[in-house]
Amino acid sequence: MRATTLLLLFFLLPVHAEIYRWVDDNGNVVFTDEPKPGSEKVELPPTTTYTPIQQDAETDDLLKLTPGDDQPGSDTEADIPDYQIRIASPADGESIWVNNGDVTVSMIVEPALDVERGHRIAVELNGQAVSEPQQSTTLQLNNLSRGSYSLFALIVDDSGNTLASSASVSFQLHRSSIQNNSNLVPPGPTGGSPQNTGVSPPGPTGGRPSPAPSPSPSPGNN
Repeated sequence: MRATTLLLLFFLLPVHAEIYRWVDDNGNVVFTDEPKPGSEKVELPPTTTYTPIQQDAETDDLLKLTPGDDQPGSDTEADIPDYQIRIASPADGESIWVNNGDVTVSMIVEPALDVERGHRIAVELNGQAVSEPQQSTTLQLNNLSRGSYSLFALIVDDSGNTLASSASVSFQLHRSSIQNNSNLVPPGPTGGSPQNTGVSPPGPTGGRPSPAPSPSPSPGNN
């Protein structure tokens, strides 16, 4: 009990205060910082103090697990959004009939693309990039030939690293032609229109029927 009281008094009193002990009339040991008749001075152990070491910027970098993590503009794995991207149009397995070969690609990205960090969308057609990475979620493919195609979309950062990718979408493109469209007439003398079969072919009278020949006079009428 005395040791506990002494320790409490040590922490409550100023660092450089002197402590005295004396016994009152009831036999209780009393500790105080003021000397009294008959009191004795308590010898305390030296005080332990701590002074932090000043560290420079180079030392701070050595203590970091990855130097430069707090620099503005640097992306860590925890900071990258958990992107989800899918191709909404054309649909997988869709057959597209269009004579000019133009196809519009629409994509859905969640959460919204963080363009301030340089995140962009790249689109590949049959394994080949069709344009530079872009911010827009729509892309126009022009003058495609008839045939089968495969689409693939990716989200990339400004260094070209892939952050997310979509499932592959396949579609079939059809374009009309004269061979498979009976309503189209090949160009001819009338410019592609059917010829008028109700008109006789040109003749000596310019296309009109020739007049019947006059009857010859009979020799017996002279």
